[in-house]
Amino acid sequence: MAKNPLGEQSTYPDHYDAELLYAIPRLASRSLLDIDRKIQLHGFDLWRAYELSWLEAGGKPKAAMAELVFDARAENLVESKSLKLYLNSLNNEVFTSAEQVGKRIADDLEKVTCSRVRVSVLPLGDSALARIQVPPGKCIDELEVPVTTCQPDAGLLQRGTGRTEHSALYSNLFRSNCPVTGQPDWATVTVRYSGPAIDEKALLAYLCSFRRHAGYHEECAELIYRDLMLHCEPEMLVVGMNFNRRGGLDINPFRSNRPISPAQLNYRFVRQ
Repeated sequence: MAKNPLGEQSTYPDHYDAELLYAIPRLASRSLLDIDRKIQLHGFDLWRAYELSWLEAGGKPKAAMAELVFDARAENLVESKSLKLYLNSLNNEVFTSAEQVGKRIADDLEKVTCSRVRVSVLPLGDSALARIQVPPGKCIDELEVPVTTCQPDAGLLQRGTGRTEHSALYSNLFRSNCPVTGQPDWATVTVRYSGPAIDEKALLAYLCSFRRHAGYHEECAELIYRDLMLHCEPEMLVVGMNFNRRGGLDINPFRSNRPISPAQLNYRFVRQ
């Protein structure tokens, strides 16, 4: 696709069209964060699609869900509205099996991202996507903190006292904004770490400071990851962001200073 469809009025496609997919280079936002020069970064982006459909040979529709796993080191992101339009372009296509659908999607996404993409097409019944879970660890949302800024402020982060072998914290209060449309993006943020303790009130105040920040989901995750690594110096850190579903898709970026896999972190929360 020659133009980003986000924020534009779009007509839903009647036929399969891989050209609907729109690539966004990762390097531009990552260079601004200066991550590669300062800290190591591993991770993946887990996208979940809840409105996947195609036709059997006789014309009967099939419905399913899908998980799409992108490597955080992939050259390009896929713009979310373009992916929604692309998936809808499959609605009137005939496929012989769910596996064939998954392969078609993976092949098209790999061309756009210039990286391997893992696609799993899942039934609507008993699958991981049919189960809602509670975020792991301690919720910090009831802590009393002053919120004095609505733009990300890493200076709010502080170390606590002592150290921890393993701590898991989460907040449901995160909000940022789409950099194109200005629409709010809500997320549950999970922070798992070991090493020097992170002050929980300071962490909550920092997460709330994103309230008027304009940034893509993946950029927000990498900004939080960078700031925690540089200001709190954990020995192990995993930052996860489970964004609320929009347009039949939810986006879940995970970043870490150690290799991680979706098998370790595949959670679906109540707002998704």
